[in-house]
Amino acid sequence: MILDLTPVLPALVVAVTGVLLLLAQAFTPKGKPAPFAPLAIAGLLAALSLVVRTLAGAGRGSILAGAVAADDFALFLEILILGVAIVSVLLAPSYLRSAGIERGEYYALLLFSVVGMLGLVSSLELISLFVALEIMSVALYAMAGMQRGRVQSQEAALKYFITGAFASAFFLYGVALLYGVSGSTSLARIAATLGSGAGSGPMVVLAAGLLLVGFGFKVGAVPFHMWTPDVYEGSPTTVTAFMAAGVKAAAFGAFLRVFFGALSSAAHDWQPAIAVLAGMTMVVGNLGALAQSNLKRMLAFSSIAHAGYLLTAFVAMPEAAASSVLFYLVGYAAVNLGSFGAIAALAKDGKEPQTLDDLAGLSERRPALAAALTVFLISLMGVPVSAGFVGKFYLFSAAVSTGYVALAILGVLMSVVSAYYYLRVVVVMYMHEPAGADTWAELSWGARIALAVAVLVTLGLGVYPLPVLELARQATASL
Repeated sequence: MILDLTPVLPALVVAVTGVLLLLAQAFTPKGKPAPFAPLAIAGLLAALSLVVRTLAGAGRGSILAGAVAADDFALFLEILILGVAIVSVLLAPSYLRSAGIERGEYYALLLFSVVGMLGLVSSLELISLFVALEIMSVALYAMAGMQRGRVQSQEAALKYFITGAFASAFFLYGVALLYGVSGSTSLARIAATLGSGAGSGPMVVLAAGLLLVGFGFKVGAVPFHMWTPDVYEGSPTTVTAFMAAGVKAAAFGAFLRVFFGALSSAAHDWQPAIAVLAGMTMVVGNLGALAQSNLKRMLAFSSIAHAGYLLTAFVAMPEAAASSVLFYLVGYAAVNLGSFGAIAALAKDGKEPQTLDDLAGLSERRPALAAALTVFLISLMGVPVSAGFVGKFYLFSAAVSTGYVALAILGVLMSVVSAYYYLRVVVVMYMHEPAGADTWAELSWGARIALAVAVLVTLGLGVYPLPVLELARQATASL
């Protein structure tokens, strides 16, 4: 019997491209530029074409004793992750040159983290899922510390590593308890055991709690969020953009598969806990962002708040919850890549906008960029005709459908609170006079393409969300 490796081919292509990038750096003559970004994009596009081909019906199924799958759920998230990676690579060259860290290992690490993300959303077995989680995380720890000359970058890498180790430990303890209850680490077998009533009681609740802590660290949910502002601020801005979009998509994908797959029969035990986490996360994230003048820290607290919005859907039935989360992740990825990408695109000679005052009068000097950043901010706020509005509508509707009306109302109120700190940026860009000479860079072609794609996705999902929503619903059916 011939082993069909179609489900893992995209990850293999990305991994091989990462190795080729390291070889390209090693064998490029000194003083000559190596084609890092084009090679990385070529590998990602090749992987994306394989995923699309599988989505069309060629090579679906699972391999390795049911440990890895190419179902609609995995394919939807794989397309999203590869799209995030392509946009991240387009944003990178000009920023890396400005920061003095344009090296092949940056792109290689990015691709290796993508390999982990692809494994995370396609794993049907907890040990495979943990390995994928570590592949993603270890590469990101190194990327966070790429600017070795900056103390903040080293601090970000160290904090990310330490908190990531704690998250991994909690996750592994949860896996061990589930194995003890069910005798398996397969999600399908765990679901069958718990569904039959053979495995139930305090041990299952404790296992779900430990897994919830592990995933809570990864998605930045309160009270496991303390690393997020420091890591987002200290990391290179293009790394922050990639983390904010890619890690959220991969982590929430695995979160959905484990809790609505293996642990669905114990939902009455873990859904109230998630409701509490969602409420705390929305409140702390938005109130924390109100006090920030640093742009990256403000967007970091905003990211925490949006993790809370996403968690509100977890209290609903699996079909409504998963489809609304998947749809929201697409729009969320676009606006975060655009927001952090706009900051990175202005970097010049190792300097980039850090505070609100640095964006004063941006509409006069970079009108197109100011308009794009405004689109991203109003989408994060949830203004109609944007992806954020439609996404929040479906998230909160899912919560209301199962009786968590108070949680949905809290989400709406926190969205109103967020208007203050998002609109404050818009006011500074359009109503404050520029301070001093124009020291920011002209946008590179890669950054222009990346930001244009992000704007089109943000507005497109706000005006015509149906195609992506239908794909999300189709993907949910395979959970």
